[in-house]
Amino acid sequence: MPYVDAGGIKLYYESAGEGTPLILQGHHHLGWMVFQLPYFSQFYRVITFDRRGTGRSDDPPGPWTIADFAKDLRNLMDALEIDTAIVGGNSLGGAISSQFGLDYPDRALALIVGHTTPYRRELSRDWMLQQIETAKRGERVIVRQPRSFDWEEEGPPTAAPGFAETEIGRYMATLRGGLGSQQATINMIQSMVDFDQRPRYPEMQALDVPVLVIVGGNEPQKTIELSYEWHLQFKISEFKILPNTYHSAAAGNPIDWNSAVHGFLNRHGL
Repeated sequence: MPYVDAGGIKLYYESAGEGTPLILQGHHHLGWMVFQLPYFSQFYRVITFDRRGTGRSDDPPGPWTIADFAKDLRNLMDALEIDTAIVGGNSLGGAISSQFGLDYPDRALALIVGHTTPYRRELSRDWMLQQIETAKRGERVIVRQPRSFDWEEEGPPTAAPGFAETEIGRYMATLRGGLGSQQATINMIQSMVDFDQRPRYPEMQALDVPVLVIVGGNEPQKTIELSYEWHLQFKISEFKILPNTYHSAAAGNPIDWNSAVHGFLNRHGL
C-alpha cells in the first residue's frame, strides 16, 4: 500500500519513474498526476503525496505551520529511504519548498518555488483572513487571488477565465482532489498568514542549492514583484515569468510550466 509513517503522520503517496527523486507537493496528489507525473517520470523518479489534511493522509489537529509541512516532507523522504531530492511545489507547495531548503539544506538537490511570495503584505494578509471566514461558511475558497493595490476592486482569478468549461477543466473537476475538510482548509490557510521568510534571507544568500522561482504573468502584480525579490535572495537562483498564465499554472499551462522546470534542472545537471 502506498502509505508511509512520516513521523507519526500517515501520508499517502504515488511514485512513478526511476532515477533522481523529484518530489512535487502542496495539496492533494492528484493536482500533479495529470500533467506533471507522466512527463517528469520519463526522466526522474517522481513522487507526489497528499499533504496532511488532504486525500487519504492523516488530518492531525491544528494549528499547523509551514515548518510542519516541511518536516512531513523530510519524514516522507526518511520513510522512503531517500537521502536527497529535487523538491518543488506551487502556492503552499512553493512556500514549503523554500522552507524545506532552509530547514534541511543537506537534503535538497534543487528547489522549485512556484506561485507564492516570501511574506504577506497587508492586503494579502487581509485576503487570507477573509478566506478563512469564507471556509467557515462552507463556501469555496481561493477562487481569486489577493489585490495588489487598494484601488483594485478584486484580484485576478486563480484560474484562467473559462478554464472550468473547457474539456480539460471539466475533466479536472471529476478528480476528487482539493484542500481537505473545512477545518483542514482553515488550518492550511492559517499556516500561510504568518509565513515570513525575510528573517532567513541571510541563509538564502548562503544556500548552495539551485532554486527556480516561477510565477505567472497574470498573477497579482505584487506576487510577481515579491517573487522577484525572493529570487534575488537565493545564492543560486533563476527567475521565470510564464506569460498568459494564472496562479494554477501546473494545470492551466502545463507545457510551459513543465518546460521551464525541466530546462532549469537540465541547466544545473539534474
